[in-house]
Amino acid sequence: MTIRTLLFVFAIAFLPAATIATAQVDEAPYFGDWENDRGDTLQITSDNIQVSNEKPVRYDDITEDSDETFFVLQIKESTESSYFGGTFLRITFGKDPDHFTMSIYKTLPDALKQEKEVKRIEWSAPAEEKEEADQKDQPKEEQPKEDQKNDEEKKYDQPKDDQGREKPTPSPSATPSPSAP
Repeated sequence: MTIRTLLFVFAIAFLPAATIATAQVDEAPYFGDWENDRGDTLQITSDNIQVSNEKPVRYDDITEDSDETFFVLQIKESTESSYFGGTFLRITFGKDPDHFTMSIYKTLPDALKQEKEVKRIEWSAPAEEKEEADQKDQPKEEQPKEDQKNDEEKKYDQPKDDQGREKPTPSPSATPSPSAP
């Protein structure tokens, strides 16, 4: 084997592991747009958190030993005027993936022990996304409204006799056949 072939084989062997690691980062359940009942918006990407119109701040996901229902994030650029009021965010999901609770702590030990909480905020997916999902889940009507309208028009297109009553339309089986004697 040439060195080039060995390098190729080596790259192929480790490519799936790199892909898996990237996929896990790309699919964190807290990524996306959120809102709370006070009208604040929250956007979380793979490297920034932004609340409403504030400056985005960088963070690290420092979660360890999670069952995927909670995550611990550390704000890298903490300022006194920060919306959060602490450096460590514990994001906890319940049964509904469209809602999570963010508990904010000043120290990592407090976040891990869930003690001395500075602030707690409930976040949910924006209402627009929920409505779109609800519309997708609704069953389709058996017959489109246009077809229903056409059926009703056909009803009134029947020929009428002189007194306004519908004339009976002969059925094909009642029509005499030309071959009959």
